[in-house]
Amino acid sequence: MMKTLLLSASAALLFTGTAFAQTSHGIAAVVNDDIVTTHDLRQRTLFMVATTGIERTEEAIARAQQQALRNLVDEHIQIQESDKYEQTISDEEINQSVARLIGRNGLDPNEVVQRLASAGVSIETLRDQVRSEIAWQRIINGLYGSRIRISDAQIDETLNRLTANASKPNYRVAEIYIEATEDIGGMEGAMQGAQAMVQQVADGAPFPLLAQQFSSSPTAAKGGDMGWVREGELRPEIDQIIQQMEKGNLSKPIQVPGGVYVVALLDKKISEADTLYKLKQVRVDSEDVEAAKSQLIALKDTLTSCETLKDDVEALDGVEQADMGEIKSSELTDEVLAVLSSTDVGALGDPIERPGGAAGIMVCSREASGSDIPTRDQIEDRLMDQQLAQASKRHLRDLRRQATVVVR
Repeated sequence: MMKTLLLSASAALLFTGTAFAQTSHGIAAVVNDDIVTTHDLRQRTLFMVATTGIERTEEAIARAQQQALRNLVDEHIQIQESDKYEQTISDEEINQSVARLIGRNGLDPNEVVQRLASAGVSIETLRDQVRSEIAWQRIINGLYGSRIRISDAQIDETLNRLTANASKPNYRVAEIYIEATEDIGGMEGAMQGAQAMVQQVADGAPFPLLAQQFSSSPTAAKGGDMGWVREGELRPEIDQIIQQMEKGNLSKPIQVPGGVYVVALLDKKISEADTLYKLKQVRVDSEDVEAAKSQLIALKDTLTSCETLKDDVEALDGVEQADMGEIKSSELTDEVLAVLSSTDVGALGDPIERPGGAAGIMVCSREASGSDIPTRDQIEDRLMDQQLAQASKRHLRDLRRQATVVVR
């Protein structure tokens, strides 16, 4: 709601008794040869408090100030890197990006500017942040865009996984990721930060603006919006939680190696897609299940075609085959779908344990139908975005390590 963009009188008074009782011309940090002024830090923290509805307590404001300083240091590093390539970013580009960000909350950009000004916050603090994001994205695209190659094998692997889960629900998910860095107290600090995000959303803070200001994920620039994902696409810790959520719900903090997530389920829909498989089964009966599984694994290089499978198996002792016919993905168990998601057409999948032995499934054909299945080009674009996001994270981490940062 718009009221979260206004600072109350009591909130403004809080700043007079905190670290902000400094001269506007003071130095908050030095990043290589650049200075982050106390005025910049105050403006950024005021903006975060005003736009996200952060609880007006000394502890919450101190946390916002810490995050604001971290963001400003990163932005100075990014702009310094941008200057090496003599980039020019127009005011029109910045204005459009700012308008899109504010528009995600259903707000009018002009009204937001006026209300921020009445709270003593300049819109320039957001424009500076957006400018660094645009510059950084250009750098990453320029440095890594031409180097990254998405192979047909990668596309096939992704397509196999998506078609195997074609009939499962689709979720539109937004995320906030708090990285468990040393400067925030490791995993304990990340968990406290995530809990604060949950509380602030409960108090009315807009999730997209919290994500934009606090999240360490590459999706932060999009307000945390991950777009539509299918059940099984997210990491297991998150996927399990998402399946139990209702539209509009916010998760509790989800701890994973390296940090803590908070996710919001923006929308949910039953998939209109399905996949029709033609399958054959290869079975090895044995009281020694592990030996049966090992034999099937060894046969992967031998059994490579549905057309010749019957003749190939007849030449093997203790091995049988059977035609499973046509089956929809919606009719198969999760265990079988997990195997099919990593099995190419004409290949024998990983063995599945069964009473009295083990069985392998050969995919003779797969045909996906429905509008929810992405094209190969769309999959390639998605994989490219993921690779660029990883490159962005690595490159900024390396620049941080090389930078000389002095916090006053």
